[in-house]
Amino acid sequence: MNIHIETGVAPDAGIIEFLEGKLMAHNREKIPGYAYENAILTVRDEADGDPAAGLHGQIGGGWFYVASLWVRKGCRGQGIGKGLLTCAEELARKKNCTGAYLYTYSFQNPGFYERLGYEIFGTLPHFCGDGAKYYMKKMLIKEE
Repeated sequence: MNIHIETGVAPDAGIIEFLEGKLMAHNREKIPGYAYENAILTVRDEADGDPAAGLHGQIGGGWFYVASLWVRKGCRGQGIGKGLLTCAEELARKKNCTGAYLYTYSFQNPGFYERLGYEIFGTLPHFCGDGAKYYMKKMLIKEE
């Protein structure tokens, strides 16, 4: 087989779907029931109905992945982020998830997650210059 590697930074969405589909199919062959389920939690501003905060997560492999957590600037420091994360963890427990995991950056206040029981299990130093990227987890069921 002759191999030719194409490189690019703005690939066609179709090739990304193709590659992800092939990887998912391979994983399903090896892991029975392999799938991810999206979860969305939204806090709306009563005045205009716009989102004031939200959390997007994915449930799969027995874990809850916090893909994004955002709180509008004027709403921060009022416990909304904590409430969203607590609600997401409760959903994860109901779905029998072992734990929750996420990544955050040094400028995004990783101490917020640590105060809620998350621990760093991996770090990418010098991420975007002098910053760091932290991978964090929290066990939702007791390990035996």
